[in-house]
Amino acid sequence: MAALAIGTAVAVMPSASAEPAPEPAAAGFAPYTDMSNSNENLLDTAITEHGVKSFTAAFVLGSGCNQIWGDTLPVGDDSNTDPLIEKAQSEGASVIISSGGAAGLPLAWTCTDQGAIEAGYQKIIDSYGVNSLDFDIEGGAIADTAAATRNMQAMKNLKAANPDLTFSVTLPVLPDGLTADGVNIIKAAKDAGVKIDVVNIMTMDYYQGDQDMGKAAIAAAQATLGQMQSVDSSYGYANLGITPMIGVNDDNSVFSLDNASSVASWAASNGVGRLAFWSANRDTSCASAARQGVKKPDASSTCSGVDQGQLAFTDAFNGA
Repeated sequence: MAALAIGTAVAVMPSASAEPAPEPAAAGFAPYTDMSNSNENLLDTAITEHGVKSFTAAFVLGSGCNQIWGDTLPVGDDSNTDPLIEKAQSEGASVIISSGGAAGLPLAWTCTDQGAIEAGYQKIIDSYGVNSLDFDIEGGAIADTAAATRNMQAMKNLKAANPDLTFSVTLPVLPDGLTADGVNIIKAAKDAGVKIDVVNIMTMDYYQGDQDMGKAAIAAAQATLGQMQSVDSSYGYANLGITPMIGVNDDNSVFSLDNASSVASWAASNGVGRLAFWSANRDTSCASAARQGVKKPDASSTCSGVDQGQLAFTDAFNGA
């Protein structure tokens, strides 16, 4: 997460004549939580006191043909992550398990054995009782077409075996849309005969200087939908996700609480399928004055870098 999108964006506007098929129900708000971070307690507070009903647990990493959490413990046997997920589920929250991220790769990118890939993803489903998987594809991984093909074939087969299964792909984006490699990920799904339930765009870290990050996120969403529909006209806003990095981004831009309110309002009015952000662990102010606006700080993994109340971005996105 929070990786630079490199490449030439390919913006294709939706065809006015396209008649999309009925869209699936919106997935709602599902903020990312770094399960290997020291601030996971904010997730519990978000669920029990701020009405969060779904979250995205990050990240499962491919390790050859095995899978581990970011803290290097195995899927289904992680003494830190597993109890946190179980507690959240006991409190009524549904879980999306995300593989990959800025520092790792999903299993299809580290293993070439199709059967092992599908067994690995099935183990995530079985171990945590989930029906939604996310694949966060960043850096050089986005250009690996063979891995994308393996991943989409796995999703087609797993959907057949698990009828309630949905999946998302989380991709870097620029304000004018996905890179050409990002569009190719959507094409890989079509070639495999499977439709991506949510194309989730990382509206962050553009490295294009200061700009209104709310307007940039909306522009990226509009452009991405056009690109999705250029591959398959049945895609609609319900198949789109928007995921900013709250507060100070790695490129020193700032996604503010006002930006959060404007993006949430636009997403609701357009039926966007998923809103998320990176990350629940950061949805609090930082301890020092420098991190609260006296001086623009570097991005932190445990606070937003802007002056805010605890879980204020959660409330803005969750309609509180």
